[in-house]
Amino acid sequence: MAFHIVGYGTLLYTESVGDTIGTAAKEKIYKPVVIYGFKRLFDLLPTHYKPSFKISNLPVEKAAANVIEYPGARMNGLAFEVSKAELDALDQREKHYNRYETTLYDFKSGASIGTGFIYAADKNKATLTNNPTFLPDWEDISWARTGAYRQGPEFGKMYDQTTFLADGETLVVDRYANWLDELILDK
Repeated sequence: MAFHIVGYGTLLYTESVGDTIGTAAKEKIYKPVVIYGFKRLFDLLPTHYKPSFKISNLPVEKAAANVIEYPGARMNGLAFEVSKAELDALDQREKHYNRYETTLYDFKSGASIGTGFIYAADKNKATLTNNPTFLPDWEDISWARTGAYRQGPEFGKMYDQTTFLADGETLVVDRYANWLDELILDK
């Protein structure tokens, strides 16, 4: 049985997928999709994350990407098929999240292409914040932006236009305006 997962953060970066499922990540077909009714923001503070200290001397750069249900919102991601064993490995990796099934729309045509799973933090179990003082972990944001821009400039721009800090209002690209070139690894 096959399952479809949607990467919207570090799972946009195929090398990061490979860290979890091995060389099979290189063989996957990654389908650019749009999801409606969810907002992407860096509001999860995993207990194992250490601050990256790239743009602040304070220990605040340690937030991971998450999605919240948000009527009227849309965001992009990459859908890819996984086996049951790969799904189990991804579930273990994403232990701070629950899997939710959602409808996927083709990025280019807008046509519905079925359903897939997206990981979202459990509001009752996870360490979430709405404090915009907390910033994305540097590696997380650079991997996600690199993976997004690998799909082309339109896909990358949509990622930038739909990715927020913990307050859900401030765009990550606005806060990181002075470092955007550094946040794309394929230069």
